[in-house]
Amino acid sequence: MASDENDVIQIFDGSGDDRDQPDHIDAPAQPAAISSWKILVVDDDLDVHEATEFALRKVSILGRSLELIHAHSGQEADRIFNKHQDIAVVLLDVVMEEEHAGLHLVRKLREQGHSKTRIILRTGHPGYAPESRIIRDYDINDYRTKDELTRTRLITTLTASIRAYDYINTLEQTRSGLELIIQSTRDLYSRRSFDLFAQGVLVQLAALLHLEPEGAICAIGPAQEGSDTLMRLPIIAGLGRFSEQIGLDIASVPGIDINSLCTLPFDSHEPVLINKSIAMRFAANRDRELLVYFEHAGGVDNDALSLLRLFSGNLALCFENLALIKRLDELAFVDQKLGIPNHNAYFRKLSDIIDIHDRHCHVALVSIDEAPQFAVAFGMDFVDRLIMAVHARMKTMIADNIFVARLGEFRLAVIDDSCRIGESILSSIFEHAFILDDNSITLSATIGVVREGVESRESVAVDRAVRTTLLRAAQKTPGKAMLYTPDLEDNIARSVHLRSGLHDALRNGDIIFHFQPQIALTTGTIIGAEILARWTFEGEPVSPAMFIPLAEKSGLISDLTFQAVVAAGRFVARRKQMLLPELRVSLNLSISDINQKGFVPRLLRHVQEARLGPDNLQFEITESFAMQSASEGATVISQLKDAGFRLSLDDFGTGFSSLSYLDRLPIDEVKIDRSFVSPLQVVTARQSIAASTQTIADNLGLEVLAEGVETVEQHQILRFIGVKYVQGFLYGRPMPENDFISWEKDWDMSRVITQ
Repeated sequence: MASDENDVIQIFDGSGDDRDQPDHIDAPAQPAAISSWKILVVDDDLDVHEATEFALRKVSILGRSLELIHAHSGQEADRIFNKHQDIAVVLLDVVMEEEHAGLHLVRKLREQGHSKTRIILRTGHPGYAPESRIIRDYDINDYRTKDELTRTRLITTLTASIRAYDYINTLEQTRSGLELIIQSTRDLYSRRSFDLFAQGVLVQLAALLHLEPEGAICAIGPAQEGSDTLMRLPIIAGLGRFSEQIGLDIASVPGIDINSLCTLPFDSHEPVLINKSIAMRFAANRDRELLVYFEHAGGVDNDALSLLRLFSGNLALCFENLALIKRLDELAFVDQKLGIPNHNAYFRKLSDIIDIHDRHCHVALVSIDEAPQFAVAFGMDFVDRLIMAVHARMKTMIADNIFVARLGEFRLAVIDDSCRIGESILSSIFEHAFILDDNSITLSATIGVVREGVESRESVAVDRAVRTTLLRAAQKTPGKAMLYTPDLEDNIARSVHLRSGLHDALRNGDIIFHFQPQIALTTGTIIGAEILARWTFEGEPVSPAMFIPLAEKSGLISDLTFQAVVAAGRFVARRKQMLLPELRVSLNLSISDINQKGFVPRLLRHVQEARLGPDNLQFEITESFAMQSASEGATVISQLKDAGFRLSLDDFGTGFSSLSYLDRLPIDEVKIDRSFVSPLQVVTARQSIAASTQTIADNLGLEVLAEGVETVEQHQILRFIGVKYVQGFLYGRPMPENDFISWEKDWDMSRVITQ
């Protein structure tokens, strides 16, 4: 609805002689780059638009000029708001295209979320919109009739509204800034490396200050006092023109006021304005220093600086936290003696490659064989230096970028995601001596390598596979490298299963004992029997070649030996009860048992309790034990010999070439191993190892028993070369006690050799 002429004229009434002079309200002039306040004039009377434009020309409020935008209806004003989101004040007529068009616009704008804009309702017909109801029902900020809104009153009203709008904006920016600081702090706390942390700092600064990130730099280095400290700081992250300067010293970048930067207080995170740049300097534990240098084009006001101070305080805490995490990482993932990755780093690296990035890699474990002896002889410091020498050679011979970690005192782990390492290159590392303190030191290593074949593509499965391979290599081929195959894990898993079953079998008495006859070759007389353990597990027989070593490694062999003594005593006692000829039972003694301090006295106590003695029991020891330590072996053997027991040397000829120990140890009998009996032929009989053994034994006054006799031809050859006692399948297999007694009743040598 059009207004009358007096309304327009009275807008300027009372303005005085200064109506054509510029008005500057509350603030000094600001740079021209600062934007104007946007004022939306909504009225269907063209004269009102012209009068308002004339009244507000050359007027500035709070240091900024006014930009009037005109709308002639509520619908047009709504469209303008969709284009201009930063309108500070609306001068709104109530009655336009319809009676309450202005009020409808107020409600719509507020519902659309335009809550910051100040709305001044002005009308030439107050009756259409009573002030009390309007203030109560609508979110307006002022209500004026056109006849009271003179030029001076208009400027005053606008000033109050713009000041309120600016204050609301400042509060909102502060709130947004605080939210950004909280979010950015959370983001920075999640960064676990200095380069990612530095990049994050620059991005967050640009967002916080609402500036283009043109020119930002972050540098890190040792924190030392002195003006030249900053000169040595390399750039590790940059935005804008600094993005191409990564790796350079800050002093080499043009346009930076180095002198001002050098005056920054040490370990103070207070932001400092240097021309059109902001600088902050941080330090943590005086072993890390961070310089943040951010360039801008101007326009950083006091409110932004207040937020920046708050952010810099949080940034200092983040940096200290990062330095602490870095130190914890060093403690957790670095060997503290050698400064190389440790077992935690190995697991993290393996998981990163396989579990996270789903890539293939070769993995090896290298155990230095001589390291334990060197540790005893020269101390762990010497071993540490050896480990470092091996580590350095690995890096040189394989690749400098391969991952090598220390696992335990004497073991290294190698991870190669380029998939080049194998058994040969790892073995070649130890082909030449290592030089330490001008001394040449030869090392050997047992190595397990996994290249492929692991069924589960998980890091834990690969780690288990390489450990399994190293374990099997140590058992089967110490000092050499072994490649993983899936059956290795099956064997290890079966060994673990068998170990548990063996423990239960010994506890429950499930181990049974067989007896294999020993025969006098010339007469066919049964002169003795070797007692042998037999075990059936889950319905299947387990070879003694598997469960005897398992018992030795599990510490169960003593129980097995003592149960064998009980079985031998029971066998001898039954024979006496049946008035059968007395036989001498041969019992094998394990190396691991004899090496235990106090084992021989315990053994003799069990022998006495089983009512056995030198007349019906003899002990067999292996050649490897006899030579393992001549002096210690002699002491142990002498204890048994002093007790009156006969001693037989088992597996003769399979272990060592020196025979001098035969003259030193109180041995009564030598057993020729089956490996020397099997190849016997008539034409070469006199040149055979069996014949040589018989000759040596004759010269030393020792008896000889050949085991593993399976054919009549072997029987005849052994008799020909002078062997007196034999044992083997040709005569009788190992049998349970009852079967042995039954077999013995039908025994006839002549029937065997004529078959």
